[in-house]
Amino acid sequence: MSQQQSDLEKLALQQVRSLYGQTGVGVDIELISDINIENETFIERNFTLAEQEYCWGRPNAHASFAGKWCAKEAVIKAVSSADLDLEKVWVKGSAAPLIDIEIAIGTSGAPMVVLHGEAKDAVEKTKVTQIKVSISHIDTFAIATAIAY
Repeated sequence: MSQQQSDLEKLALQQVRSLYGQTGVGVDIELISDINIENETFIERNFTLAEQEYCWGRPNAHASFAGKWCAKEAVIKAVSSADLDLEKVWVKGSAAPLIDIEIAIGTSGAPMVVLHGEAKDAVEKTKVTQIKVSISHIDTFAIATAIAY
């Protein structure tokens, strides 16, 4: 990376922070086959009824569930990295259900984050007011990126 490119990236980050405060980024990638959609308990603990209906209605339900799972994980990472001076935001641990982080579909067709319950409470303790996500999947992998600001 050139010094000029590095300087431009720093300037862009400064501008984003001046507009939105702290910014966090999260990414998650999973093997689609690692998401066990045949386990009803897993599905019910981690996906809202609306998410389940959406995924089961897609041509590749398995990839859709994996994509939403990645988005939920990316949201946790983005919010957690938005302000590194805050105490730990997510305190329930890696086995906690993710149903309170809903990945809905906006009018435009793009995914959007809707927080409920404990996830909403956790995010309210931060300076994060917006979370954007992007999801993709192909063949054997699903990936999602989240930006929290």
